[in-house]
Amino acid sequence: MFYPDLVKEDDGWYARWRAFGDDGNSWVDEFVRKAAATPLTRHSEDKKHETLHDAWIDALRSETGLVRWADAECAEFAADLSEWHGGGEEDTAVRKSIVFRFEPADGAFFIKCAIPKGRRALRALGQATYVAGCLRALGKLGGELCAKLDRADAEAFVAKGGRELTEAGYGVEGVDIAAKVTACAEVEDGGQGSNKTQFRARLKIHVDGEEVRADEIRFLLEQGSSLVYFRNRWIEVDRNILREALRALEKSGQVPLTRSEAMSFACGIGRIGRLEMQGVAAHGWLRGLVARLHAAGKRCLPDDAVLPDGRMAGTLRDYQKRGVAWMRFLTDNGFGALLADDMGLGKTIQAIAWILSHAAESGSFLVVAPLTLLANWRHELSRFAPGLKVYVHHGDGRGKSIGFRREARGADVVVTSYSLLVRDYRDICDIEWAGLVLDEAQAIKNPDTQVARAVRALGAKRRVALTGTPVENSAADVWSIEEYLNPGFLGDRPSFTERFLKPIAYERDGRAAKRLRHALEPFVLRRLKSDSGIAAELGPKREIREYCRLSQQERNEYEGALADFRASERRQGDVFALITRLKLICDGTGGGKFSRLVELVETIFSAGESALVFTQYAKVGAALKTALESRFGRRVHFLHGGLSAKERERQIASFNRGGTSAVFVLSLKAGGYGLNLVKAAHVIHYDRWWNPAVENQATDRAHRIGQTKTVFVHLMITEGTLEERVDDILQSKSALASSLIAGGESFLANMTAQELDRVVRLS
Repeated sequence: MFYPDLVKEDDGWYARWRAFGDDGNSWVDEFVRKAAATPLTRHSEDKKHETLHDAWIDALRSETGLVRWADAECAEFAADLSEWHGGGEEDTAVRKSIVFRFEPADGAFFIKCAIPKGRRALRALGQATYVAGCLRALGKLGGELCAKLDRADAEAFVAKGGRELTEAGYGVEGVDIAAKVTACAEVEDGGQGSNKTQFRARLKIHVDGEEVRADEIRFLLEQGSSLVYFRNRWIEVDRNILREALRALEKSGQVPLTRSEAMSFACGIGRIGRLEMQGVAAHGWLRGLVARLHAAGKRCLPDDAVLPDGRMAGTLRDYQKRGVAWMRFLTDNGFGALLADDMGLGKTIQAIAWILSHAAESGSFLVVAPLTLLANWRHELSRFAPGLKVYVHHGDGRGKSIGFRREARGADVVVTSYSLLVRDYRDICDIEWAGLVLDEAQAIKNPDTQVARAVRALGAKRRVALTGTPVENSAADVWSIEEYLNPGFLGDRPSFTERFLKPIAYERDGRAAKRLRHALEPFVLRRLKSDSGIAAELGPKREIREYCRLSQQERNEYEGALADFRASERRQGDVFALITRLKLICDGTGGGKFSRLVELVETIFSAGESALVFTQYAKVGAALKTALESRFGRRVHFLHGGLSAKERERQIASFNRGGTSAVFVLSLKAGGYGLNLVKAAHVIHYDRWWNPAVENQATDRAHRIGQTKTVFVHLMITEGTLEERVDDILQSKSALASSLIAGGESFLANMTAQELDRVVRLS
């Protein structure tokens, strides 16, 4: 609290602003003085004033605060000021003993307080009249002080005056009479138990905890004031919410709800306008559905789970089967599902199995993913669902208009990127999709982007979203993703912001966060690598192939390198030079492989984990270090053969000691032995040595004694290049693969021209 003063300084009298409890308050004086000064109140030291009081008031808003007046009068005025506020520190303590009581009674409003005793208490009472002007009407009544207020003053005191008195240190009672208007709902359905079931909500309105009828609400509104006499007591009500409550009550049971809106009520976050639901009872088929949804969210398989069985090439782990059954259960009941499993748990495989589980039904499924993951989807679909016809909608030769519709309707699965979804939206929205899968669904976390709007507008019978990012960490991301999956479930965006985003993000409201988590529980499934049941299924080390695409510039460079080689007289040294040149083109930091690396590192960092990135080439490692540091704004260690033993040990110790997630780039030769880097749970082979023994030796820098987590080994492969074909050979376990394992790249030099061309050509 600030107050004005007049003080004697070395060169004269000065008007100063001071604060209770602060002796060295020069900053207070400067702060208040600047706030009080305006172009119309500029002080001139030559200005003549009729009274000392005028000169003092003017000086309080001047730049210097100097008061030009007779010394004796200034001293007398300063003494008067000291008598008024001096002891302000003491007055602050005295104020606590003065308690004002707001007492509405018999159609009138009163403020009462005990009669203060002592000069200091009387002075504190006088100061209170400057805080709440209505206190000037206080007069002696019986053994206490009492002021009668009209309705306007009473409303002002309840809304503002009482709070300001409390902030000034006084006691205030009786102003906490705000009555909350709430509702309880009974959600009913037609008993059909199908996706076409109609839901309706019957409401009961409560004012200050008591149920009211529509005619009672009308009576309250007719009072024309927020202060009303209700059931033998005075209360303060929000008239706007009261009007909304009346409208809602009058329409109770008449307005049908969508499935998502009904579920929103049943999960305890339903709302009509600003009218909060304090209690919800679900009846009929909906009640059983809510119970089953919560059970499914706790990893219990529903009885009617449908799995792809023999239609899938490959075996699902138990937790993956539960994930597929959970997605199928939600989508069969008309809801969208967000699979938010930790990185490396096979979200793509679970989504493919979910698609396969609908193989007997008609219609195409659409998969939308980041551009860098299109190759991954093509390979995973080919590997796990070879019986499905897949159309990848990408590139200059992609189908358009009639051509696209022909391709899409003839395919079981259409895979495209977020950017092409926007660019080719007219063609894509023309198809009635049997199902829609969004990979890396955080791409639509901003609801205002073209991508998010396009996704929400697509017609699809079933909707699934995949993300490795824990969405529960950011309430801001939740609304956009859920609005795609279950439109209307979280209400409109302004309502969600007011009810959840602001309380959670800015006010740290744990109750709001708990309500949101509980409501989302049936629709979000997140399992972690560290979960006891899952860790046992994963084993100590898991290999993941990350397929990437060349950029157009890299394709041109690749074709140019092949043309140069084909035009030259072939020698063994030329073959090795070609292989190196082609691998370096694939390793460029301007193409798909680096983009995929960035996405991997982002996900690894979001999980609070660390990674080792191995490359054969020191110059590639240096480029990765620079590019990753620029992208993430944090230091990236780089271990290569040119380091001294001391610097090598310093970098290793720094990586292992760091408390935050980190990336360590290592050249394969320098980092393939003698290191213990168990801080990393991810090993990324940016390029391949094509000798499993060498690669395993590098991987074992993280996967060794002392490692307590599953190690995920990411093999980065540029599709359509020699990287993909050599990897295919390695996986084939053929005689050629044995030769490759034994000799590394040298076996390529012994191939015939035709054999070599089949391996290195670009498709």
